[in-house]
Amino acid sequence: MNLSMTMRHDPLPLTYRPQGSHQPLRRAAPSASVLYARLVGAGLCLAGLLPLCAQAQASADAANSGSAHTGTEATLPEVSVSASQILSPASLKRSASAGALGDHAEIDTPFSIKSVSGEEIEDRQANILSEAVKYDASVTSISTSYSTHPATLAVRGLPLDDLNGYKIDGMASVNRGVEMPLEMFDRIEVLKGLTGFMYGFGSPGGIVNYVTKRATEQFTLSYDQGWSEDGVWKEHVDTGGRFGKDDRFGFRFNAVHEEGNAAADSAKINRTSVGLGLDARLSNDLTVTFDTMWQDRRTSGGVDVITSSKYAVPDPLSGRSRLYSNGSYTDVTYKMATLGVQYKIASDWVAKVAYRYSDSVRQYKKDQYSITSNAGAYSDRISAEYHSYEFDEVQGTLEGKFNTGPLKHEVVLGASTLVLLSNKSVNTPKTVVGTGNIYSPTIYSAESINFSGGTYGDDKLTQRAIFASDRISYGPWSLLAGVRYESYEEVAHASATAAATNYHASPVTPTVALMFSPRSDLTFYTSYVEALEQGGTADSSTKNANQQMAPIKSRQYEAGVKTDQGRWRATAAVFRIERGAEYTNSANYFVQDGKVRYQGVELNGSVDVLRSLTLDASLMGLDAKYVNAAAGVSGKRAVGAPNWQAAMQATWRVPAVQGLYFQAGVRYLGGMAIDSSNVHFINPSALVDAGVGYRTRAYGKMVTLRANVTNLTNHKYWTYYQENYLQVGAPRTLSLNARIDF
Repeated sequence: MNLSMTMRHDPLPLTYRPQGSHQPLRRAAPSASVLYARLVGAGLCLAGLLPLCAQAQASADAANSGSAHTGTEATLPEVSVSASQILSPASLKRSASAGALGDHAEIDTPFSIKSVSGEEIEDRQANILSEAVKYDASVTSISTSYSTHPATLAVRGLPLDDLNGYKIDGMASVNRGVEMPLEMFDRIEVLKGLTGFMYGFGSPGGIVNYVTKRATEQFTLSYDQGWSEDGVWKEHVDTGGRFGKDDRFGFRFNAVHEEGNAAADSAKINRTSVGLGLDARLSNDLTVTFDTMWQDRRTSGGVDVITSSKYAVPDPLSGRSRLYSNGSYTDVTYKMATLGVQYKIASDWVAKVAYRYSDSVRQYKKDQYSITSNAGAYSDRISAEYHSYEFDEVQGTLEGKFNTGPLKHEVVLGASTLVLLSNKSVNTPKTVVGTGNIYSPTIYSAESINFSGGTYGDDKLTQRAIFASDRISYGPWSLLAGVRYESYEEVAHASATAAATNYHASPVTPTVALMFSPRSDLTFYTSYVEALEQGGTADSSTKNANQQMAPIKSRQYEAGVKTDQGRWRATAAVFRIERGAEYTNSANYFVQDGKVRYQGVELNGSVDVLRSLTLDASLMGLDAKYVNAAAGVSGKRAVGAPNWQAAMQATWRVPAVQGLYFQAGVRYLGGMAIDSSNVHFINPSALVDAGVGYRTRAYGKMVTLRANVTNLTNHKYWTYYQENYLQVGAPRTLSLNARIDF
């Protein structure tokens, strides 16, 4: 059987160019219906291939049976059986991606990494990123899932870059406005701190890397049905396996639909997601992979509450409060496709080349409540906007090992090109529709407020990079040295008729780390990293609204220790990050001035107290301040950076009832300044979660039942999004799920 996969570009419509725009016409992305048809076609092809494989196997079985009946002696092939160590989800010996450094066990990396397994995601019934990573104290969710900017995190007090700070399998992916379908991923990795060498441009907070599910060695098929308050239903199918001669070809297919009325924000959601992964082991040395994903997600909810230094911050509202107008929504269509080739040149040398295309189209009408009195009065402004983002990335790497005398070398050489095209609606109205009081809000209509005038190219980013690293080992010592040269170009337009703003930089970002591993289960390390990130954009409420800032340089110093003793595992790190400061000054201008210094400590641990009881704990202490900034700002706490955060989770597997387990967790969310002058703060919060699950066999099938409650005490709290912007924290929510493995 011959399976060939080709990628082609169909004739595509051109994007509308408004009158007066000087931007060139650009090819539009394929429509969602076209991509969906391709995905369905791929699924049908696979469905057709599998029966052929089964038929071939049946023919072989018949031939063997015939030889037995004719008395021909049949020789059974030699069977080799091997087993690999089964690692717990918390094990530091699990492999994690470190971008340009390649894949290494967490314990062998000189950086702080948190990995959340697919099993943990399922046990928490996490459909959103913030729920998946909530038990890491260094991670803060800074936006609700039903807003125009979901899946937005801060790490070590620093918000991640929503265009460069989120990856899929280590490559670029549009995250602005996108809540990724977690059902498609095997695990989620959070690499904390600066990642300039590993991934190029990005926030010094770190990187979130989604690792896709791959083909299983044996055929698998599962279906699960979920429900959560106040009436969100979810259906999910997951299947995978291998086929063909010597199991040469593999596939993994996931499909999800979620729809209903949510408890948080009294929101609404309608989501459909499809993902397909293919691989072909064309020889012992050559493997080709193809992955694609599509999602359409429409939500209503997630209103921004904008505070002012003139008025008190309102008391937190019930998480079920409905604030959004009739007709408001956020609709995001996301697409991604990746073609990769891996060739094993020699036993210790591997070459990899991959091409990634991803895009998202975000359309929304949203409410923003600007507080106008100490009693909670507000002015309701509704914005309508269209925005599309398109990534093209090509990356090639060469990884190998060799020795020079007593020194062992692990080298990575690579190059990449990344282009981001951004298009925006020409007319994006921001209309004040009325006033009200936040404690008894008035619901207006957004039906008559619409974006118009076509689109224009508001931003184009081009990044070209070459990078190299060498990990030199001598006995228990190892030295990591890496360098990345980046050519960064940006052309931005503040409006359809505005002149272009051009920026070019060619930074060299080094990484140096020293590691000492006296035993395979213990590593001490110290590291230094530099990075450059895209500058911010002035908020629409500032006097220089929509102004794009120049890129910001950061430095990080870190030292830590990691150990994995089997029954218990622990990591500790101290760090210092220096970053160029951006804030809104007293004259209401968004400026770059001075620096922000983040220094702190992280502690993480997991211990199997008993065979049936596991405790996980996480703690972060952070001192984040402005230095060398304007008077009234210098020496103040950095916005959105908590002093302390902590989390703990206990899992008890009931010995008397096989398959039954209980989970309980608590999260302490630290208080933080919400403006650079430190006029206002939000208070700390403690959130309690609980869950129960039961795995058993019924009629020969594995069945898993789960029930989870988040925010068990129904605590009211604010979440911080950006300077002076707040959102309502999620209420107590019950979720149920049943899964069957066929």
